Amino acid sequence: MKQLKFFLMAALCSMFVLSSCSDDDGLSGTPSDVSEEIVKAFYEMYPNATNVSWTSIDDYDVARFYDEGTRAEMRQPNCTAWFSRISKRWGMTDREIPFNSLPSAVIRAFNDTIYSQAPWTVDDEANVLERADSETFYVIEVDKNENGVETDVDLYYTETGRLVQALTNAPEDDNHIDFIPEEQPMTPSEFVADRYPGSHITDRDWDDGFLEIEIRHEGREKDVYFNFRNEWVGSKWEVSRRSLPEGTWSKLWSKGYHDMDDDDIDVIDSRRGMFYAIEAERADDDWLIIVDEDGNIKKEIPEDWEDGWWGDLWDEWT
Repeated sequence: MKQLKFFLMAALCSMFVLSSCSDDDGLSGTPSDVSEEIVKAFYEMYPNATNVSWTSIDDYDVARFYDEGTRAEMRQPNCTAWFSRISKRWGMTDREIPFNSLPSAVIRAFNDTIYSQAPWTVDDEANVLERADSETFYVIEVDKNENGVETDVDLYYTETGRLVQALTNAPEDDNHIDFIPEEQPMTPSEFVADRYPGSHITDRDWDDGFLEIEIRHEGREKDVYFNFRNEWVGSKWEVSRRSLPEGTWSKLWSKGYHDMDDDDIDVIDSRRGMFYAIEAERADDDWLIIVDEDGNIKKEIPEDWEDGWWGDLWDEWT
């Protein structure tokens, strides 16, 4: 498995000197710019950690260390724990484990993909991303070389074997920082209860890289989406034509749209407000039109739009 290359070479050399005396002697040898509160929290979580070294990445203090229970050969750091410099709280631990130590459901799911077959080859080690108050992800790295072109793919699975993300040609120094959950005032379930009072959660799953929570609210089925960091990115549900803002239809006609779908209109509830997504035709082409709560056209998406249009839209708006 590719190493988690967090350190610039100069930083690595200096940290090695500082950490060499901290293998087994508790808090001693820890760099002074790492708070005592974070160091204490680290050793409470990992009292048997050895070969510990620290660095800072963005707003995090990061401990690289060896965990006896994870990998037996040698004694190189095989775990990375991330702590927020702001809240002093743990956010994620990235563990490197043998491929065969993955949950059986993950291995079965992987074996059912094209990535388990030639010309793809799989690394003999995988990563486990244990995340604060969030689902654990298992990362399998595969690669192939065809006609001199190297392709790497990182596959992210849940414990049940659900493939939630496939990242192609991730940077060699990818440290999975994007998967550290943000410290939100509410969990996704609490957020749903707060934003949609009286709603009932009927299902939850991962869809195109989003945590999708299905709810029943005010007599409608609604989908509420969160990203890998537990941030709400938006919700959507279907309404009929009569739910559109007054004057919307006439504005679409004036722009040349016709054959609007009366019964398959999506409401988009986002941090930028409430919008409506309408399917229509213009000049014999299919279009998706986004209008705001006043019926004004905000975005026109041509015929090559796909079912995942809302994910691209939220990436653009949030």
